[in-house]
Amino acid sequence: MRRSIALTGLWQLEGEGIDLRGKEARIAIDAQVPGHVHQDLLAAGLIADPGYRKQADDCQWVEHWRWTYRRTFELGRLDPGRPLLEFEGLDTYAEIEVNGVRLARTDNMFVRYRFDVSGLLREGTNELTVRFRTVAEGLAGKSYAGLGAAFTNERLFVRRMQCTFGWDWVGRLVSYGIWRPVRLVFEDIAAIDDLFVYTQALDARGASLAVAVETSSRTEEPLRLSLAIADAAGGIVWQAERRLNGGKLELTADLAEPALWWPAGYGGQPLYTLVAKLYGKSGLLDERSRAFGIRTVRIEQLEDRAGSAEEGMTARIRSEGTTGNAFADNPDGTVWEANGERPGSGFRLLVNGVSVFCKGANWVPCDPFPSRVSDSRYEHLLRLARDAGMTMLRCWGGGIYEPEPFWDWCDRLGIVVVQDFMMACGTYPESDREWTASLTAETEGAIRALRNHPSLVWWNGDNENGMFAGEEDRDYPGRAIAERITGRLCAAQDPSRPFQPTSPYGGSTNNSFTIGTAHYTGALFEMFDVFRNTDLRDYRSYFAGLLSRFCPEFPMFGTPEVHSLRRMMSGEDLADPSYGMLEYHTKNHPGLKDFSLFRALATLADKLAPPAASTVEQIRRMSFVQHELTRLTVEAYRRNRHYAGGILFWMFNDCWPASGWSLVDYYGYPKGGYYGFQKAARPVIASLEKNEAAGTYDCWVCSDKPEEIRGTGTLRVLKLDGSAGDAEVWSRTFDFAVEAGASAVAAGIPAAQLDGLLDHRHVLVMDIDGGFGSDRCIYFAGLPAEMRLAPSGLRIESRSGGPEAGSVTVAADRYAKAVLLHGAFAFSDNYFDLLPGERRTIEYRSLAAAPRAGAGGDQASDRGVGSAIGLGVYPPSGSGVDPRNDSGNDSGIEPAIELIGWN
Repeated sequence: MRRSIALTGLWQLEGEGIDLRGKEARIAIDAQVPGHVHQDLLAAGLIADPGYRKQADDCQWVEHWRWTYRRTFELGRLDPGRPLLEFEGLDTYAEIEVNGVRLARTDNMFVRYRFDVSGLLREGTNELTVRFRTVAEGLAGKSYAGLGAAFTNERLFVRRMQCTFGWDWVGRLVSYGIWRPVRLVFEDIAAIDDLFVYTQALDARGASLAVAVETSSRTEEPLRLSLAIADAAGGIVWQAERRLNGGKLELTADLAEPALWWPAGYGGQPLYTLVAKLYGKSGLLDERSRAFGIRTVRIEQLEDRAGSAEEGMTARIRSEGTTGNAFADNPDGTVWEANGERPGSGFRLLVNGVSVFCKGANWVPCDPFPSRVSDSRYEHLLRLARDAGMTMLRCWGGGIYEPEPFWDWCDRLGIVVVQDFMMACGTYPESDREWTASLTAETEGAIRALRNHPSLVWWNGDNENGMFAGEEDRDYPGRAIAERITGRLCAAQDPSRPFQPTSPYGGSTNNSFTIGTAHYTGALFEMFDVFRNTDLRDYRSYFAGLLSRFCPEFPMFGTPEVHSLRRMMSGEDLADPSYGMLEYHTKNHPGLKDFSLFRALATLADKLAPPAASTVEQIRRMSFVQHELTRLTVEAYRRNRHYAGGILFWMFNDCWPASGWSLVDYYGYPKGGYYGFQKAARPVIASLEKNEAAGTYDCWVCSDKPEEIRGTGTLRVLKLDGSAGDAEVWSRTFDFAVEAGASAVAAGIPAAQLDGLLDHRHVLVMDIDGGFGSDRCIYFAGLPAEMRLAPSGLRIESRSGGPEAGSVTVAADRYAKAVLLHGAFAFSDNYFDLLPGERRTIEYRSLAAAPRAGAGGDQASDRGVGSAIGLGVYPPSGSGVDPRNDSGNDSGIEPAIELIGWN
């Protein structure tokens, strides 16, 4: 039977290099495995926390030193089995020695390495050494001729997490380390190497499952396999026993009444378990199990039918693209829509034959040193995604292949995942044999590690490498890799899932908005031109027009809440009217020379929100902007569900304490955009749109329910300065029915009836109610900044619960705009409006799994400012901040929640 010895825990770390004075230096400290060098240096007090202020700049020297990990382990006896040394992850260029004998060299962060160490071990004390070469040494002799990349091009040859070479949301933090577990395994004469189960077919008679078991053997004696499938309750629903006649056994398992796995909102997520036992003459030799779900997936891409609404929309988008639409051209002169007379075609995910509208965001590594991400942190972030109404996440190609806890939670929560292979925004060296061999091993390992998870629905060959070419071009960057390596291996080893050669993909260019998938991040500069050079009076119709067949990346940025910013900068930084530290933590796109990402966000806030009386208030305006525009964009895609198959925002989470793209900040707290997404992603929503062509105000009901819904709608015009008894000046009711998984106009009100009423002192409110629940949409005719708001009397009426969780009831006498509950909690809603006389109860909870950036001396003077609290599970050692009391609240009283509104 297999025996395993964990080699994690305490190691010794030695470093050698040139210090800041230009002299040779050495460091010897304790280290933790799994881990990264930066973590151990931080724990030893040798670097400051790279998440606080500009301290990331002060630890760049770490990348240029050589680092060596050492440890000893005891073996009382040498087991008779074959000894294997297993490293789940080495970052990146490593040399491994066992008892002074060099065993191997590695060159890939993403590969799980297994080395036979027969003859190298001894009874008693053994020594294991892992020496890391620098990235520069690993790249020696490589040529970059013809290879271009966003941000920096030396990363193209390095098979490691690309984003921490520096991106527009994380600084350069290149580290080294044994970043995933390491163990010594003694195998018996035979072992199970891999299990794979997938659904071959579903029909009225049941499910047909393909079951494959791979084994390895060092014996001639007969072997047999016992297989069983258990349902979620543990009951055996299928079993078989077979003699092995080779290294691989393939069977078909038929189940008459399978419990199907569904995305969240479409059904349950029952998981089955396949258990395999390998027997020899002496008895049980090895045992493995894998959880899986029974479901089918496919991508449907139907051409627009002649005369259909889809054909009309395609014609409109292409017409606008040829007559000066902001997205007609990118900065290099490429025309996004160059499809000629080719019909448009949809892009929809079908799960178990049912169309799933995909609402979600892009997932990036949630720490620059991913070895320190706890299982509970994955759970927290993924529960936030589910609670926001997300059905899909896309694991972006500049990060990592996430570990089992990420995938297990996606399986349980019903969040479907698109997985990129780890290549992003560059021309990779596809003719370099050493590099392609490493990528091949990486690809095969990634497919085998992830293919049993029902949440994984398709693979992308890379991120944006072929975006500026067309799908029929033969030589765009990444095509050869997709055909020879990633696509070929997916077809051979994961035949039940779709593979897309790149993202975006389809049409001419691959960023076509009428065929395939499209990244609106690819049109970022054109969006910024609109933000900068127009008054944004038509911002609603502008964002409503940013449609595509399926959008895997839609950019929309915003600041974190002030309590999070206090963790990454000082009080003086927050008060700085130049916002220098906030801009540093926003980072920037290298193509933006005179208009940074931060300045674009500030411009949006200046144009859409009322003037701010302080820097803190302005920061909150920049969070509101993300809320407003995220909500509007999700609503627009849902109204056009007949045309669009889904929208994923750039991005869900953050890798470093940043202010920018994410919907959830680095510490795990929702930002304004998160609440905007949540508002628009509920299963059934109300949505108001002024239809200029028809001359109506259209009252939409958008439903993701798998059954028809019916209900009643109420439309009201309210005075902004009115009280509960006199605010209403106009009303109308209507009944509606909406088909399963559809969006429809429930009522169209002639604009002539409402235009005269909807000035700067009135809003149009749409409420819907039915068996599905209720929802509300509020429409204001001008810019939000132009609302003539009266003092609302906004207040907290009551609070129940304690510092971990509870609820707050808020009320207002008159219309209250952008109500914000501020504090270091996840709230059930935020940035909402209250109608005159209305009360709402909002739940809150602390984030016991939230990580945090520590400060050191500079933050100590800022503790006690504001109302934030934090309960981080792993504040970096040496941070100087007590994680139990980040608010400076030494009295033990209940942490404060601040109530903020525009009026």
